[in-house]
Amino acid sequence: MSFSPLEKARREIEARLDEMYSIIVEMIDYSLERPEETLKRERSVNALEIDIDELIVQTIALYHPEASPLREILMALKINNDLERIGDHAENVARDVKFFSEKGEDISDLWDDIALIRDMARRSFVEAYSSFKNKDASLAREIWRSDYIVDALRDKILKRAVDTLPTPVALKTVSIAQNFERIADLSTNIAEDVVFIVEGEIIKHKPLEEIE
Repeated sequence: MSFSPLEKARREIEARLDEMYSIIVEMIDYSLERPEETLKRERSVNALEIDIDELIVQTIALYHPEASPLREILMALKINNDLERIGDHAENVARDVKFFSEKGEDISDLWDDIALIRDMARRSFVEAYSSFKNKDASLAREIWRSDYIVDALRDKILKRAVDTLPTPVALKTVSIAQNFERIADLSTNIAEDVVFIVEGEIIKHKPLEEIE
């Protein structure tokens, strides 16, 4: 099957995004138990973000996409930025975990909740990217609806850290929780974009009860 030059460029953009997504999933997976593996991957994500930006700009300049192809390419530009920011938050977590290891600090009492918020943020990210790949607005809405659960867990970790840990350790623990919460937030942003692209509805800032 032959593709037009525009379609070839669009597929190349998508392939690069897939590569970046896979690396970031690994960064999240390694962030708590093997932070050095997360930090090793950060440069690859930054390089891919630049490559994808340049490819998108070239595609628009060369082929002048319109209507649906243009919307998809512009969405790829937005998601490229969101992916890089998610990678940054995973990197931040890894640096905080390395700090605990190097200083010999013990946060074992909060570790289960920290691992849980990591897993919840990861799930939001994986499902958000799936909704983008499959143009699945229903899945995107489910991600949007579940965002408050991650917020509640972050608040629980914050309170327990402040109540039970020395201030420097509490601040690093809160930072880890907030970085995972931001990963979930950025995943929700992707979900909002999917709903807009697929259905033309803006759900950002809408009350939960108004979303079908």
